[in-house]
Amino acid sequence: MAIFTLIGAAAGAAVGAAVVGGATATVIGAVAGAVVGTVVGNKVSAAQEAAAAATTQAEEQITTITEKQEEIIDVTQQVTGIQTEQIAVQQQIAEDRQQQERLAVRRQRRSAIREAQIVRARQRNIAQAAGAIGSAVSGGAASIGSQLSAALGYSTQQSGLSEEILQGQQKGMDLQSEINTLYGKANVLQTEANIAATKAGMYSSRAAGYTQQASNYMGLFTNVANTAFNFI
Repeated sequence: MAIFTLIGAAAGAAVGAAVVGGATATVIGAVAGAVVGTVVGNKVSAAQEAAAAATTQAEEQITTITEKQEEIIDVTQQVTGIQTEQIAVQQQIAEDRQQQERLAVRRQRRSAIREAQIVRARQRNIAQAAGAIGSAVSGGAASIGSQLSAALGYSTQQSGLSEEILQGQQKGMDLQSEINTLYGKANVLQTEANIAATKAGMYSSRAAGYTQQASNYMGLFTNVANTAFNFI
């Protein structure tokens, strides 16, 4: 830095003139001071440049942290959406199971009613004369046909509900797999953000160290220059 060269030359000249005296001593002092000033100026410049570079690297890492955090937020939102869908699937499975239970209870009730009707019909048939046998047989056949039809309907409904439950369970597992994958992605992003934070801290520390180094050089040079000017 030129300013250090100028100040060094002036200080050196002052020392040469005050201590030795004469033009030659003044010139030699000026040259020596200029050299010292140039060296210090270069040291200060190098330290400031290094501090600026470290600051830039720290800022780049901070940008990386921000990007990773935004990605984590996006992943979290995706997880929330999938979890909402997963809850809906679980609710549908629960409703299908409740429907199966209601069908089973309804079937049991209908079966009990039919059994009671058959018992009453048999009792009436026993009490009736032989001429009523044909009617009893006809009523029994109709009852059997009705039971068969009800059983087939019940089986179809139960099979349909079981299939829906199975599909829902599979979908639930697929959704959970997606959630686990997203959690894994979020963990990777968080790890990368943590690494970037560590690097940012390291670069910031370096920048502070180089800044302090430059300040020390300038302080030392200032003290030396002041001492030299005090000879005047």
